[in-house]
Amino acid sequence: MHRSTPAPTTDTRSTSSRRNTWYLAPLVATLLVIAGCSAGESSQSAAGSDGAATVETTGDVETDTAGDTDDEATAIEAATTENQESHFDEADLEYDDSAVVTIALDGTTATADSGDVSVDGSTVTISAAGTYSLSGSLADGQVVVDVADTDDVILILDGVEITNADGAAIAVMEADSAVVMLADGTTNQLTDGATYSFPDADTDEPNATLYSAADLTIAGTGELVVEANYNDGITSKDGLVIESGTISVVAADDGIRGKDYLIVEGGTITVDAAGDGFKADNEEDAERGYVLVADGVIGITAGDDGIQAATDVEVTGGQLTIDAGTVSGTGRAVQGDVLVTIGGGVIDATSVDDAIHSNNEVVIDGGTIVLASGDDGIHGDLAVTINGGTITVTDSFEGIESEVITVNDGIIDITSNDDGLNVASAEASTTTEAGDQGLGRGGAPGGAPGDEAVGDYYININGGTIAITVTGALAEQGDGIDANGHIVMTGGVVAVSGPTDTRNSALDYSGGSFSMSGGLLIGTNVDGRNSEGVGTGSSQASLYLTSGSTIGAGTVVQIETTDGESLVTFAPENDYSVIVFSSPDLVAGESYDVYLGGSVDGDSATGLYDEVAVAGELAGTVTATV
Repeated sequence: MHRSTPAPTTDTRSTSSRRNTWYLAPLVATLLVIAGCSAGESSQSAAGSDGAATVETTGDVETDTAGDTDDEATAIEAATTENQESHFDEADLEYDDSAVVTIALDGTTATADSGDVSVDGSTVTISAAGTYSLSGSLADGQVVVDVADTDDVILILDGVEITNADGAAIAVMEADSAVVMLADGTTNQLTDGATYSFPDADTDEPNATLYSAADLTIAGTGELVVEANYNDGITSKDGLVIESGTISVVAADDGIRGKDYLIVEGGTITVDAAGDGFKADNEEDAERGYVLVADGVIGITAGDDGIQAATDVEVTGGQLTIDAGTVSGTGRAVQGDVLVTIGGGVIDATSVDDAIHSNNEVVIDGGTIVLASGDDGIHGDLAVTINGGTITVTDSFEGIESEVITVNDGIIDITSNDDGLNVASAEASTTTEAGDQGLGRGGAPGGAPGDEAVGDYYININGGTIAITVTGALAEQGDGIDANGHIVMTGGVVAVSGPTDTRNSALDYSGGSFSMSGGLLIGTNVDGRNSEGVGTGSSQASLYLTSGSTIGAGTVVQIETTDGESLVTFAPENDYSVIVFSSPDLVAGESYDVYLGGSVDGDSATGLYDEVAVAGELAGTVTATV
């Protein structure tokens, strides 16, 4: 290895982020470097073999974003506080064993030891508040609850099999609340027919195999199997809470629906629905129409959306596996029209359309999230804010898309066919059929300069670790980070293995700006008409290097001080000829050695490593300038 002496030249391309260009030629055909502005006092530690990374700063470089996070937390708390309070209370599950009314189903009719139960052929009607235990079977019948709207009813399913060829198997027509208790060690099966016979032409209810016009709670340690051949599996026209139980639903339309809200507190739930898996669809009241998953093991296969809420979707815990859009071809895994917030739990979602989508805002505070999407991994029309959690987008058209994206913390790994992070006008987003290329938010396909409509759209990176890989059949369309507006980075770690097509780059903010005052950024792409570095308005120095030929994917980049202190070690997943680098450790006016080749040990989710195992060759020495 040897050091070359740089000779000045001129870069004829007009870009606000390129200045002070130099030729170097030890290993590759040519390396060019451009430096940004001076850096504040700082110390930095890059990601190691496990892909984690931290950036510590002092002096003028600030990465503390607690204020922003607190503001978001306050906003979420306000939104969720406004939601209608759950009807459920643990006391709802308590009853007096001595007062339980026994109902025995015997195939074609039933018997009961109370005058509050009437039997008309195979129709069993409960007409008073109380606790009722059902066992046995009805081959073609129905259990009806029709009590005063101030009365509460508990139905204990103690090994029942109820089939109704032309209506709901269990129908709560009127009550204040109803509890379906699944007796320990029992399997209970409810089945309806493919067509319903309604009382008159003015009604289409009950319209689910297990139907309630009142607040409904499902609890217990037993099993419930629901087959819905006509419409929905389980429906409440008020609120629906699943406290526990092993529940399996196969539905011709929606699987489990609570009109005002659907709350899952626990249990093991499997849904296979031709429509939506979980749903809350009250669009008229702002405090209703929400879905909350607090716990449970949940598997959803949905023809349309996996979870669909007219207002908010909240996930605070549980384990969710979702496969959405299997019938409609447009389904989303999680759809909250007003807000999607994820504070914990494990989500593994596959969808034809966006994996996580809100017509307004998405906020992620925690959890482990793995997404594979035919469109966006995460989409919020107006805002996406990430305050924590581990997010892996294994496949997407665009990884995260909104008008404003803010990352305060968390570990984010994005694989995208188009842009990894993209901000632009929500109105510019174009819906396409599955598999179509589409225009997306940025304008014409290919991202040619001048096509983007630049506006008040921001990518704010204040912390966390972000790895972006642009790859796949449509990789020539995408940028690693695409802002049809502005990028502001104050902290965190960002590593981009950018596109190999010359129309796109690791960074694209044509007509906008990129202001960097903290954090570590390294990005690569194959050079072309749209390649950009860090903006000249930054207070942290940066390097922009480009070679005269393509360097193979996996070729390690190591940048060191002339004293041998490593600043970054990066193994891009794609071919490249451009390297963009900025770190709090770069100081304007000082020189840095760039090595290419060699090898690294271990695996890294980000492509960043603590150090090289075998050193590469010195490709040149470059100077950071203001």
